[in-house]
This record gives sequence, structure tokens and C-alpha cells, in this order.
Amino acid sequence: MGYIIDISKWNGTIDWDIAASQLDLVIARVQDGSNTVDFMYQNYVNEMKKRSIPFGNYAFCRFISIADARKEAQDFWSRGDKSAKFWVVDVEIQTMMDMQGGTQAFIDELRRLGAKKVGLYVGHHTYVSFGARNIEVDFVWIPRYGGNKPAYPCDIWQYTDSGNVPGIGKCDLNQLIGKKSLSWFIGSDQVNQSVQSGKEDTQQSTGIGIAVSKYSDGYGINLYENPANPQFTGTITQKTPYLVLHGYWGGANKDMICLGNDKQWVYVKHFDVKWFYASSKYPVGYGVNYYAEPECINYKGNIDGSKSFRVWGRAKNAVDIGQNNWILEEHVTIKNL
Repeated sequence: MGYIIDISKWNGTIDWDIAASQLDLVIARVQDGSNTVDFMYQNYVNEMKKRSIPFGNYAFCRFISIADARKEAQDFWSRGDKSAKFWVVDVEIQTMMDMQGGTQAFIDELRRLGAKKVGLYVGHHTYVSFGARNIEVDFVWIPRYGGNKPAYPCDIWQYTDSGNVPGIGKCDLNQLIGKKSLSWFIGSDQVNQSVQSGKEDTQQSTGIGIAVSKYSDGYGINLYENPANPQFTGTITQKTPYLVLHGYWGGANKDMICLGNDKQWVYVKHFDVKWFYASSKYPVGYGVNYYAEPECINYKGNIDGSKSFRVWGRAKNAVDIGQNNWILEEHVTIKNL
């Protein structure tokens, strides 16, 4: 099971190549009222489409009347990518006396324009005052932090604003707590992409292995920066496959692996890891040289293709097959054996 996240310009630049395999669903902000388009939205959508990441659209609402709510909905519809699996009306602040009426007008206008699936994001503290129970909508999404589930019926629970996802860093995290499955939201049964990328006999274009927490879903594992002198940066709680990008070999319990950026190092001891292996592309007996550095300048010896070698590191189009022996990647296939 991967992450369900929501993003906006505040998440900044995302390393989608790293993040993609961790994500089940992304909900991206299109606008903040009619007057402000989220300038990161189109970039996010383009990157998600390249990687077939299912996504929904949301709009932070600032309407001040029924007519204004309809106009905001029209702007939302015109700006939002129509590949979105659903559309969400985000009402967090009181902008008119009849918030229930304004919100319903927004939703009804979206449906008139062509939206097939519309959700409501409403604050836990405003659920009653905004009349959320009486709003006709396809699903409800409520934030509540601190471990307690929402006291009101909902389908998505935003349980933290301080999550940490490799390739993204700090972000909001959500989970499904109603009767609707992930396939209901995205329209198909989504297979975790990191598991797919970890299939046996599949060429691995990046990384050195696939890691899965040894613990049950929800158990926190600490993240660090600077593996030589680890400094705490956050936690991860999902029992889902992570692509291992780099390793730090400090010996015994000090070995660490990197699951994302330089603030996302974890201790290997907390994970079961399926390491990638490199094999010569050529017939047994054909020698492939290895060198003392990833630039492959200083010759050390050669392999004859009779066995595979665990991948300990990758850099500058070369692979470390152990003890700082580097081979050009063009001469090997790298697989999860």
C-alpha cells in the first residue's frame, strides 16, 4: 500500500522519479479562489501523467455568494486537467453566511459542467457550522491530527500535515477510512509501482534494491540526514516497498540506506531488502574490466561472467560490485534476483 497525498505550490519541486513508486493517489491544488492559480499545478500534472500516477483536483474556495461560488467552480473546471479522477471542493474558512448553500452551488455547477465525481474537504471544527452533513456530494474528506479519527462520517482522513515521502519530503498524508476502496477513487485496481519495478528478471534502471519495513503498517521508522553523523529529520510509517537509492556502510548496525533525498536515510536493520545484482551481458569467459573509481580510470581486474554480483552503489554510469570495484553499466544487466 502506497501513500495518498495532497500537494500544492508549498510542496515545491518534487523528485517524481523517486516519489512515483511510493504513491497510490495524489490530490493536487488547482487554484486558491478564482484570482490565484497554483503555479505548480501544471508542472505536477505533467509529471504525474508521464508516470501514470492517478490524481484528483482540488480548489481552495473563497466564494462570497451563490453567484460567486458558481463562477469559482467554472474557473476550477476550466483550469483543472480533465484526466483527474475526481474534483474536490475545499472549504476551510467562512467566506459567506450560508456556507452550505455556497458549497452546494459550487458542487452543482461542477456537475453541470461535466464533473462525474465530486468530493468535499471540510475542517473538522467547521463540519457542523458549515452544514456539511446536508451537502450532497460523492465523498467527504476531513483533516484531524493527533491520532484521533474524525468524529464525523467521511471517506478520506487527512491524519497529518507532517508526513515524509521520499522524493517529496514533508507533506500531508491521508488514508481511506470509509467503505470506498482505492479503486473507487481511481477507477481501477492500482498496483504499487514500486513492487512492479521490483519484479524478478526486470532490468533496474536506478537504485540498488527494494526495501520493505520489518514492522506492521503504521509503525514509525526514523529518517535521518548525514549518515556519517545521523541527524533526525522525521519518520515513515507505511509498510510499502521503497526503492533504495544509495547505501552507507558503517558496519553492523550502522549500515544505512537512502530512500529519497539527503534527509531520507534509514537504518538497514529495520528493513527486509532485496538487493539488485549485476551480471555480465556477455558469454562466460568474456572479460569485463573493473576499476578503482566510478569514472573507471584505474584498472583493477576483470570478471569472467560466470556469476552475478550484488550492487553496492551506482554513480556516473558505473556500478560498484563490492569493495569499491566499479564496472561500466553498459556492460552489465542489473536485476532483482
